[in-house]
Amino acid sequence: MQTVAGALLSLVTRQPSEGRPELTPTAIMAGRLLVQRLFGGSSDLMDYDNVPTTVFTPLEYGCVGLSEEEAVARHGQEHVEVYHAHYKPLEFTVAGRDASQCYVKMVCLREPPQLVLGLHFLGPNAGEVTQGFALGIKCGASYAQVMRTVGIHPTCSEEVVKLRISKRSGLDPTVTGCG
Repeated sequence: MQTVAGALLSLVTRQPSEGRPELTPTAIMAGRLLVQRLFGGSSDLMDYDNVPTTVFTPLEYGCVGLSEEEAVARHGQEHVEVYHAHYKPLEFTVAGRDASQCYVKMVCLREPPQLVLGLHFLGPNAGEVTQGFALGIKCGASYAQVMRTVGIHPTCSEEVVKLRISKRSGLDPTVTGCG
């Protein structure tokens, strides 16, 4: 049975996915769930919503959930609120690096409790930040809950729990200082 399960897992992880994230961890989880359904009596299916991903380039980009454009297409512009900020990571400050491209954006429903629909993070440690917040988004976190989360100072992920400026407000999203 182990040989059959291994073969099925191998098959599932190598199949092209239509409209689904083509990520190794996603394929592995889908394969494990298939094996559990076939041989373990489970009925669990792979949930392809809110799968986090990161592009590991010199300035990392991580995202989970909907993009701003997808949220607007699905819910309408008047029902979407986007909070964003340009920030300067500590490691850029110490090294004197240009941080003008470090950016974080949280896409939410506008109506309370403002469910978080997506998170986009450009900067150091984007994979770690995105992975951490993916669980909250998967569990239905709201903007209010994220804002009540105490950030770890001075980390890049702290920038997410400090998002207070919405695009709709028209205010400058550049973070200054620790507040």
